[in-house]
Amino acid sequence: MTSAEEEPAQTGPVISLNVISGVCNSKTMQVPVLMGAAQLQALLDSGSTHNFISQEAADRCGQQLQTSTGVRITVANGDQLSCVGIFRRASFSILGETFQDDFLVIPLAGFDIVLGTQWLASLGPIPWNFQHLTMAFWRRDHLARRSKWSCTQPARLHGQRPPDRPPHRVRRHLRRALGTASTTRLRPPHPLAPGLASGSRADSLQMDELERQCRAMTARGIIRPSSSAFSSPVLLVKKADNTWRFYVDYRALNAVTVKDSFPIPVVDELRGARFFTKLDLRSGYHQVRMHPDDVEKTAFRTHEGLYEFLVMPFGLSNAPATFQALMNTILRRYLRRFVLVFFDDILIFSTTWSEHLLHVRIVLQALQDNGLVLKRSKCSFGQTSVAYLGHVISEQGVAMDAGKVQAIVDWPMPCTVRALRAFLGLAGY
Repeated sequence: MTSAEEEPAQTGPVISLNVISGVCNSKTMQVPVLMGAAQLQALLDSGSTHNFISQEAADRCGQQLQTSTGVRITVANGDQLSCVGIFRRASFSILGETFQDDFLVIPLAGFDIVLGTQWLASLGPIPWNFQHLTMAFWRRDHLARRSKWSCTQPARLHGQRPPDRPPHRVRRHLRRALGTASTTRLRPPHPLAPGLASGSRADSLQMDELERQCRAMTARGIIRPSSSAFSSPVLLVKKADNTWRFYVDYRALNAVTVKDSFPIPVVDELRGARFFTKLDLRSGYHQVRMHPDDVEKTAFRTHEGLYEFLVMPFGLSNAPATFQALMNTILRRYLRRFVLVFFDDILIFSTTWSEHLLHVRIVLQALQDNGLVLKRSKCSFGQTSVAYLGHVISEQGVAMDAGKVQAIVDWPMPCTVRALRAFLGLAGY
């Protein structure tokens, strides 16, 4: 390699990409750490030059934080992160052994603390056994041992586009996440016993459409023929483009369902964010498999007989809370750090462009790992202003969507009780 091809030497703090992305597997070990009164989880990482702690963990420890003076952290792929502050000579203990060291406060995913070579070097010579993932070191005239301690090596990624040009890395990971998943395919249905209940009558003009949609959903593994004792009616509602929307009237089922709930996020966590990416799942409910014991409860009747859903249908009273819980579980470690989730709408926000590319990559990888598919036409990447949940979000803050405001301004004067109720419902929203 010539001198022109050599990478510049890193003089500042460096952190491995695995730590930032929250990668955790059998080759990475989290070590219990007691700092103050807080029980934390730390990653032993020889790919990081310094010790790091997350903002949340720092708040829990209650130790005095020294405001950072422009320290920049370099990720192994060349991106940079801002340091929030520094803990000077923070005391912590591992397996009864007490230490003191400095920690840089930065956003972390999946770990409270990272113990890098700054701390490892203070231990002196360390015997490592990478086959069994063990290490040992001398401490106060006795040998301290800890099995299952391991380190990771930083991944090396190259190439970065400036903010005014298309982010190729984002598009590459988007292609991987979307792939060829234009349809939802599930396992073949299990054999069912004969004896379908007779279906209800449907308007003759809608029968062909109902048959077509049922055939399409059966081919995609969304529904299957049923012999369930449950039966809900089907509604076909014409949309503005003269196509038909398929509804199942689950009011009777919802009336005997124990209601679940889940907190809905608010958009008050976006102060200081400058770059936004909005992701939308393709038929999000249909990407959630029904529990086998509950499949029969989703049965609906047609003139051809009964069908039941293998995936979560629209119209169930607990479907919104179930889906929100799923999304929060998948993205739990990133929520309020750089992600907001409202059902199948995902908002990624960052203060710098390099952080934003990294955050988008992390979220796309999490969705891909869990088999969730995006709808490309409804996604927006690397925006400085984005419409989200009826608001316009930008660096200046959160504002009302002008289109929503105009709809209220142009609302006709209510002349009937029904029209007044409609307006009051809109105003309440």
